[in-house]
Amino acid sequence: MVTNLSRGVGNASDRLCFLVRGLDGGGAQRDAILLANELQKSGIDTAIVTLQSHGPLNALISPDVPVIDLGQGAKVRLAFAGPAIRRLLVNGRPKGVVSAEAAPNALLAMASRFVAAKDRPWIILREAASPVQARLNDPYWQNRLAYRLAPKLYPMADVVMTLTEGARTDLIQQFSVPADKIVNLGTNAVITPEIRAQIEGSLRAPEPGHIFSVGRLSPEKGFLTLIEAFALLRKLRPAKLTIIGEGADRQRIEARIAELGVANDVRLPGHHPHPIDALSNAALFVSSSSHEGLGNAIIEAMACGIPVVCTDAPHGPREILRNGALGPLVPVGDAAALATAMAEALDKPTGAEALRERAMQFSVERAAQAFEEVLAKNGLRLRSNH
Repeated sequence: MVTNLSRGVGNASDRLCFLVRGLDGGGAQRDAILLANELQKSGIDTAIVTLQSHGPLNALISPDVPVIDLGQGAKVRLAFAGPAIRRLLVNGRPKGVVSAEAAPNALLAMASRFVAAKDRPWIILREAASPVQARLNDPYWQNRLAYRLAPKLYPMADVVMTLTEGARTDLIQQFSVPADKIVNLGTNAVITPEIRAQIEGSLRAPEPGHIFSVGRLSPEKGFLTLIEAFALLRKLRPAKLTIIGEGADRQRIEARIAELGVANDVRLPGHHPHPIDALSNAALFVSSSSHEGLGNAIIEAMACGIPVVCTDAPHGPREILRNGALGPLVPVGDAAALATAMAEALDKPTGAEALRERAMQFSVERAAQAFEEVLAKNGLRLRSNH
C-alpha cells in the first residue's frame, strides 16, 4: 500500500518524475521504480507518476519517493491520458519527465508539444524493447501503434536512452531518430541490494539436468521452441524443465507438452513472487525469446551463478553474454540447435564467478550512475553542486 500518494501534481515540482502506466508488475515499470528509488537514495529528488496507483509494484516504491496518481483514484486509460500528462508538465513543473514504454513515450512526447518552451521540462525517453521487432510483435496494440508514430515523436525528446547498442541502431536506422539524441546506457536497474542479499542467503542445490526458464507465457518468449528442444534433449538424457510464469499462451504450451510426450518432465508452476528462490535447483537457465529488449531474467540467473543458453534474440542476450563468450547463442526458433546448446552447457557450464561478475554490471547503483551521467553530459544537472 502506497503511503506517500498524491492525487495532485504539486509534488512533482522540481523533481525528476518517472511516468509509468500502472503498478501492475511490468518489467519496464519495475525498472523505472528501482531507478527512481536509487536516484532518490543518492540525493536526487524523484517521483513516480502513474495512471493507476493500485498494483503489486506499490510495495517496491521507496517511502521517500512520492507517488503522483494522475487518475486521482481511478484508472486512466492510456488512450485518454494526454490531458493529464500535459497538466503534469504545465502545473507540476517537474525538472524532467522520464518514460520507458513505447506508448507512454509517444504520449509524453506528444503532450510536450503543447507546452511553451520556457515552461517545458526535460523529456527523457527510455527505449526498453527491441524497436524493430516490437513494432510488429509487441503484445500490446498501443505499443505497436506508438512505434509507428515514433519517427515523428521520439525526435521531440531531449534525450532518448536505450539499454542496448542494437536498439540504438534500430532507432537511428529504422525510426529516423537523430544519432546525437540517442545514448546506449548499456545497463539497467536489475540487481538490487535485496536481490544480492537473497542470493547470498540462498542455498544453491542444482539438480543435474534441471533446466529453468522464466517469463510471461506469451508467443514472443518462444516457449514452444524451448519445449521442442527439451523433447529432443530428453530423448538423449534424463532432464527436467520448469517454466516459471503465467500468461495467455498456457493452453497452447500445455497442449504441445502433451503432444511431445514430456508431461512427466515439464512443470508450469505459474508466477513465483521470488524467482531467485525458485532458481535454487537450476542446473541451467534458458531464454528462448524471439526478441528481448534486454533480458532481466537472464541477468538474475547469471547473478545466481547459473549457466545460461539463449536464442540470439535482438538485442539483449548477445550484449549480455558478450557475443557468446559467457554462454551459447543459437538462432531464434531453431529447436535442434537449442537442444544441442543445452546439452553442451550442461556438460561444460560457464564458470559461476564470470557469470556473477557480468551480472553485477546491471546493478541499480550502476544504472543510476550511468543515467545521471548521460543527463549531465546533455545539460541536465540533477544536483545543484554537480
